[in-house]
Amino acid sequence: MVRFSQKLTALLTATAIGLSGCSLEKRNALISDQVQSSSVYDSTSLQLEEARVGSEDPFGVTGTAAPMVISDEQDDARQYRDLPLEEAIQTALANSRMLRDLGGVALRNPAGARTIHDPAITETDPRFGVESTLSDFDTNLVGSAYFQNNNRLLNNVFFGGGTRFLTQDASVYQVGLNKTTAIGSQLSLTNNTAYDSNNAPGNQYYSSWNTNIEAQIKQPLLAKAGVDYNRVFGTKGIPGLPQGVLIARINTDASLADFEVGVRNFVSDVENAYWDLYFAYRELDAKVVARDSALKAWQTVKAMRESGQTGGDAQKEAQAREQHFRLQEEVQNALVGRQIEGTRTFSGSSGGTFRGTGGVFVCERRLRQMMGMPITDGNLLRPSDEPKLGQAAFDWDVCLAEALSRRPELRKQKWTIKNREMQLLASRNLLLPQLDASGLY
Repeated sequence: MVRFSQKLTALLTATAIGLSGCSLEKRNALISDQVQSSSVYDSTSLQLEEARVGSEDPFGVTGTAAPMVISDEQDDARQYRDLPLEEAIQTALANSRMLRDLGGVALRNPAGARTIHDPAITETDPRFGVESTLSDFDTNLVGSAYFQNNNRLLNNVFFGGGTRFLTQDASVYQVGLNKTTAIGSQLSLTNNTAYDSNNAPGNQYYSSWNTNIEAQIKQPLLAKAGVDYNRVFGTKGIPGLPQGVLIARINTDASLADFEVGVRNFVSDVENAYWDLYFAYRELDAKVVARDSALKAWQTVKAMRESGQTGGDAQKEAQAREQHFRLQEEVQNALVGRQIEGTRTFSGSSGGTFRGTGGVFVCERRLRQMMGMPITDGNLLRPSDEPKLGQAAFDWDVCLAEALSRRPELRKQKWTIKNREMQLLASRNLLLPQLDASGLY
């Protein structure tokens, strides 16, 4: 009996393995067929159309000239354009709908880039803007119409007005005005008109019109009452999320302060890029003079060696030649430069700590970027203004007074504090019990 049970168990196990193997092979074959079919890819592909960009080129990118490179031919044929600082600032402000930043803020966080439209966007916000909050106190015209046709079989003659089969045409029209005042009062004036036409034999007339005028007023007496609360929280505001006209006005003023900060930093970055380019030219001039001096020294030693004079040995000639080529390399580096971050606002200090890095080409492209100009146009910008030399003496009291009155960060912080103070005073109103006076005529 035991042997029979063992044989039966072995037979069932072998059968199960065989069946599972067949099904696994079929399953793999099915999956392979499905993968080879395009339906699998169609089901997982995006059904949205690809974004299409217009062929317009408002910034002239397609017409950009080739970048400048190091070559003797281009060095001789290179054209320069003298640029004063005032023109650089005016051009940058005229071409900047977005306030550019050399730190790459627009690439890392496009939503954080400042534009000239930010104050207008804040003021015209459909939820928290000034016009939106003021519209809550406008008078509203509302109207509605309701129509119905009834055919009913009634069990009770009384409810049918004397008939068991009621046929009725009915309609209701409502037109009204409602308004919320600055003190929280809710006023409404409504005209209600009802039309009824039915076959009830108990009616004097087959159809009738009923019209009435309804006037209603509701005035909060404690909580949510008063001008101070409604100008801060508005009609739709809740604790923690005020939507009043005063809060909207403060947000607009704060946005203007942010825009002023952005313009100030932008102009500072333009000036920094301008003087970085000026320094790059002066550094290039100094290294060109050093290279030319080294070239003359090499030529002198080489001539002494060729003529067999004292001091013209091979070691000194090689040393002079090495110094010339090393200075030639420095001249090329001063001309081309490296992609190193230049002087910009908050790079170590508020106005920007002078970096003195890069070269003429790099600094010139950086200035073009800030000015909104093409990256190359065949000319090389060259600063024409010179730094002002002389001792500057500042009066401490005047500097302190101007800093306290002109800094937009301080003005924004004052508006923020005023915002919190008004929210605090208005929130105390919500601690009062809800008590309203209503009237209906």
